[in-house]
Amino acid sequence: MRRLTPAARGVLLTIALLLVFSWTLMALVLVPNEASLGTAATGVGMAVTAFLLGVRHAFDADHIAAIDNTSRKLTDDGKDPSGVGLWFALGHSTVVVVAVGLVTAGVGALTAQLGADDSPLVVVTGVWGPTVSSLFLLVMAAVNLWILVGLVRGRGVHDGRPRGGGPVSLMIGRLSATLDAPWKLFIVGLLFGLGFDTASTIAILVLAGGAGAALPWQAAMVVPLLFAAGMATCDGLNSIVTARIYRWSVDRPGRRRRYNIALMSISISVALVVGVVGMCGVLVDTVGVGWGPVQAIAATDLDVFGFVIVAVLLLAWAASWAMSRRRRGVAFTP
Repeated sequence: MRRLTPAARGVLLTIALLLVFSWTLMALVLVPNEASLGTAATGVGMAVTAFLLGVRHAFDADHIAAIDNTSRKLTDDGKDPSGVGLWFALGHSTVVVVAVGLVTAGVGALTAQLGADDSPLVVVTGVWGPTVSSLFLLVMAAVNLWILVGLVRGRGVHDGRPRGGGPVSLMIGRLSATLDAPWKLFIVGLLFGLGFDTASTIAILVLAGGAGAALPWQAAMVVPLLFAAGMATCDGLNSIVTARIYRWSVDRPGRRRRYNIALMSISISVALVVGVVGMCGVLVDTVGVGWGPVQAIAATDLDVFGFVIVAVLLLAWAASWAMSRRRRGVAFTP
C-alpha cells in the first residue's frame, strides 16, 4: 500500500489542530463556567455529548454516500480525493456554528422558528435537506454509472467519462466537470447543512441554546465547535481510506479491472439507494404522494446504513491490502 499523500497528511494535520483547539477551548472556557449549569459534571458531559453527536452525524448514510461517490469520481479524473470528507464536514459544520452563534446571540426569531415544528423555517429546511442530498447523490450515481459503462465496454478508467453525443451525454459531462476539486465539497456540505432535518443537528441546537441561557456566549460556542471536530474527524478519516481504496483500484486497470468494476458498482448502488429513499420521502411528506410502493420506499430506515457502507469500504480496503501482499510474493491475476 502507498504512503500517505501530501493531501492526506494535510487532512490529518487539520483534524489534529481542530481537536486540540476545540478540547483546549473546552478546558479553558467551558469548564470554568460549568458551575453556572448546576453540577460540576454538566459542562464536560455537554462537551462529550456534542463531540459524539458530531461523530454520529458523520456516519449518516447521505454523508458516507456523498463522500464515497465524489471520491470515486475524482479518482477517475486522476485527482487525489483525500480532502473530500474534511471539506464536506467543514461546510456542513459552518451552518451549525453560524446557527448556534445566532441562537446564543439572542436572535429570538430564529430560536422561536427552530422550536416550532410547523414554523416556516422548519418546514422549508425539512424539505431542503433531503431534496438537496438526494439530488446530489442521484447525479453522482449517474456520473459514476456512465464511467462504469465505459469501463465494462473495455475503455480505460480515464477514457470512460462522457464525451460528445446526445443530450444525456452532454448533461452528464457538464455535471461531472463541475465537481472537479475536493474543496468544492465545502459548498456541497454547506447546502446539505442548510436542512436542519437531522436529529443530531437539532440536538446540538437545543443543547447549545440551553447552554447559551446559562453561560457566556464564548462558552456556549464550544458546543458546536466540538460537534464540528467530531464530524470532521470521522468524515476526514473516511475520505482518506476511501481515496486509498480507489487509487489502488485504478492502478494497473488491466489487472484490477474486475475489482474496480465491483467497487464502482457498490458505490453507485449505495448512492442510488440513499438518493431514491430520500426523494421518495420528500414526495410522501411534502407532495403527499400516496402510492404504496413510494410510501414503502420512503419508510426505509437508513439509520444504520452508513455504518454498513463504512464496513463494506473497510472490507474493500482489507481486500486491496491482501491483494497487494499476495502480488509481492507471487504473480497475481484477479
